[in-house]
Amino acid sequence: MSRFVAIVLAVLASPMWLHGQGPASGSAQPSVTPAGPRVIGHGAFPVKVTKALDSSKLKDGDVIELETAGSFKLPNGTLVPKGSKMIGHIVSAKARSKGDPESQLTIAFDKLTVGGGEQLPVKGTVQAVYPPAEEPQGPNMSTAGTSQGGSMAGVSPGGIGITNSKSGSDTQSSSTPQRVIDPKATGVQGIHDLQLENGVLTSKGKNVKLGGGVRMIVHVDILG
Repeated sequence: MSRFVAIVLAVLASPMWLHGQGPASGSAQPSVTPAGPRVIGHGAFPVKVTKALDSSKLKDGDVIELETAGSFKLPNGTLVPKGSKMIGHIVSAKARSKGDPESQLTIAFDKLTVGGGEQLPVKGTVQAVYPPAEEPQGPNMSTAGTSQGGSMAGVSPGGIGITNSKSGSDTQSSSTPQRVIDPKATGVQGIHDLQLENGVLTSKGKNVKLGGGVRMIVHVDILG
């Protein structure tokens, strides 16, 4: 019996056991999670599709580029002119296939180009969708304010879209009465067979297609 006890004690005292157990319990350090970018402002403003977005031709991760549909000021007073680039990516794109109830398109926005080509990091989602504008007019975007003291909102008129429910959403402009953009609006305005919920665009048609000139109200958090 004494020999057995001696063997057990020798094993417990061996270097391998101490290396695997001792240091882990005596020198563990608390993990530190790096702080992510903080939100320095937020607001909603209109952007315009410059190249048609088609859920049947896009794939997850594709980079897209839109442009601002009016000028506005950031919370720090920086003026973002009309036509500035808004860069995003496709989160999901799906054409309706056999057995699917609908087609789908989800967009996230990542960067906003400001003066001098500087790219400002943002986190943005689609808040509302409008048909293309026939003639840009109305007050400048910089006249409306936001909760952060900037002016990332405004108004701009536009036209009514036409849709072919068999082939998917179609958002080309027509000669019908103008539709005014409301920066507080949500959902799809004036486009048939297109829905928007929680940033996800869906259609009962074969695809979700946003033609050139289609406008969106984008809600963004500005990161710093």
